[in-house]
Amino acid sequence: MTNVVIGAGSGMGKAVAEVLAPRGRLIVADVNADSAKAVADEIGGQAEALKVDLTDPADIDSLVATIGDSLDSIVISAGLSASMANGRKIFEVNLIGYANTLAAVEPLIHDGSTAVIFSSESGYASNATPELTTVLDDPLAPDFFDRIEALGFDPDLPHFAYPISKLGVHRLAKKLVWPWGAKGARVVSVSPGINDTPMNRLDESNHPIMAEIIKGSPLGRRGTPVEVAAVVDFLTSDKASLVTGSDVLVDGGMLNALPTRGAGAEAQPH
Repeated sequence: MTNVVIGAGSGMGKAVAEVLAPRGRLIVADVNADSAKAVADEIGGQAEALKVDLTDPADIDSLVATIGDSLDSIVISAGLSASMANGRKIFEVNLIGYANTLAAVEPLIHDGSTAVIFSSESGYASNATPELTTVLDDPLAPDFFDRIEALGFDPDLPHFAYPISKLGVHRLAKKLVWPWGAKGARVVSVSPGINDTPMNRLDESNHPIMAEIIKGSPLGRRGTPVEVAAVVDFLTSDKASLVTGSDVLVDGGMLNALPTRGAGAEAQPH
């Protein structure tokens, strides 16, 4: 068996890699080669490290070559938040990179293969217009950014790009359900809430309202990478053989505590 986790150098991706390791060969991939190697070395066994930048076609080609002839599961947790990059870069990693990677590995899938792609609870609060949603359904279009701008949105705004890119991941899972299903394979997205990860801690330092969201959520706490990894473990297993084309919200009920217009308040034309 060959399983792949992209974004496995830290946080939720690392936790996912650890729970999938007992299944056999595991490709621990991350944009940071040193982090990928450290995690692979820590896991041991059949874990091997690979540098994968979702925006680099050469890295995607290298991933496909490393996988070989057959892919059992691929989990993509890599991503950028609004505190980490400009909006265009966020789209290029969080949505376009996901779409390119899944298109590249599609020839390697078989009956029973699974893809789990990471979205976010913010995708539910994006307030995207129907016209914008239509654009999101074709993230690999060469005029993707032009089409966003034509609708009156600025794709360079980080706080626009993050929730909208995450909504795009929801849409991507629904779109790929058909070609993957034809091969007996599944595609599922997962939407964590505020989690105890380095990326979320950075966001919390920049946005104090996140502490109020945590405090006001039904469980009153952050999620942990291990809790999210447990859900991914299930989704990539035979026990979830009928789950495909949907999103699984893993947020401790935080969506219920978001402000009325949520993280996508900027997702209105200007």
